[in-house]
Amino acid sequence: MQVDVEDTWTWLPDPTRGYTVKGAYHTLTSDRSLISTASQVSADLLWRKDVPLKVSVFAWRLFRDRLPTKSNLFRRSVIQYEAQFFVSGCGEIESSTHLFLHCSQFGNVWQLVRNWLGVSSIDPSAMVDHFIQFGASAGLSRSRCSILHLIWFASSWVIWKERNDKLFRAKECSPFKLLENVRLLSYSWYKAKFVSYHYKFYEWCQNPFLCVGIG
Repeated sequence: MQVDVEDTWTWLPDPTRGYTVKGAYHTLTSDRSLISTASQVSADLLWRKDVPLKVSVFAWRLFRDRLPTKSNLFRRSVIQYEAQFFVSGCGEIESSTHLFLHCSQFGNVWQLVRNWLGVSSIDPSAMVDHFIQFGASAGLSRSRCSILHLIWFASSWVIWKERNDKLFRAKECSPFKLLENVRLLSYSWYKAKFVSYHYKFYEWCQNPFLCVGIG
């Protein structure tokens, strides 16, 4: 700290040009250590062209337990102990695993999604393991894994958005409405990537695997 020098922000990966969205994306996708996890999720699984960048960043933070959940905010002394309990009123502390996997309100979304897809799986205790196992729940076909991972991104994003709506806007959707949001979001992402994609939304809801030619 110097009295005669003005304080400024510095973007360490590129101090000359400063921060840019393109530069941040390049930093995240080029440095494998940033996406290294216990289960080694590869860059092509995490940074997908058919998933919005903000959702990939969200997943990267989720895998590293860096989301602003109440337990993380308490650990950083942002909130008091009594404020870290889950917004659903279940009496549990809001950690990432409880929010996305074990909460009776939000965790049930995964079973509804699996019923929709006609696949079976269990929910591991770590989110990165959940991601990998969910993608392998329909067999070893790479195309099937890709679709399942796309739907995993959509499901996780819908759960996070619903948590924020409930916490900050006092809004609440039923699990079946959340499933409908997962269907719509995953369909819109896939259709945005393939402009000539001709299947309708109701067909995607019936069987997304058939809609991408891997039924």
